[in-house]
Amino acid sequence: MEEKGIPKEFHSFETNAPFEQCIECEKYLLDDDTEYIIEKAVKNYEGYSAKDIVFDYAICMDCAETMRKEISKESWESMMRYFQENIDIQSRLEMHNQSPEEGLKSCMIKKTQLNDCGEYQIYAHCKGNKINMENPPYMISGEVMEELLPLLSDKTIDEMNGFLDKHFSPDPSLMEPTPPRLILV
Repeated sequence: MEEKGIPKEFHSFETNAPFEQCIECEKYLLDDDTEYIIEKAVKNYEGYSAKDIVFDYAICMDCAETMRKEISKESWESMMRYFQENIDIQSRLEMHNQSPEEGLKSCMIKKTQLNDCGEYQIYAHCKGNKINMENPPYMISGEVMEELLPLLSDKTIDEMNGFLDKHFSPDPSLMEPTPPRLILV
């Protein structure tokens, strides 16, 4: 497995350092053999010159798999079909030999440049203090999230919202009616 250091884009917003613990079970993540996923949701403002981290976390593979099992079979199949139909596999394969940051420059599906996205989410598969380049980091635009949400069952959306409610306490003044966030563990 090819590995590269974890770029700052995937450091914790709270600590400005690499994530050390799984958000669910608090397992230490920086041991050499511990695999985990980092997810970060970002909202751009003011003509996209300023960014706001909506949420960020790291989750160990065991907890990620437990969460994945909470997604309904129909929702999972719909999401996988969407990705299979929309990902340029050749471009994705070429990313294995690039820097981890390369996959964050544009949306993996729509090819929208990062700076042109009002919202986006970035993902990285890590092992210890390295990025796993066998499954390179990627970015998904808000437009893709909007296309994925209707594919999900109400039960799956409730599970995802429950995860966010459990782990993130937003400032009450920020609480506006917004569509649910999509978590792609």
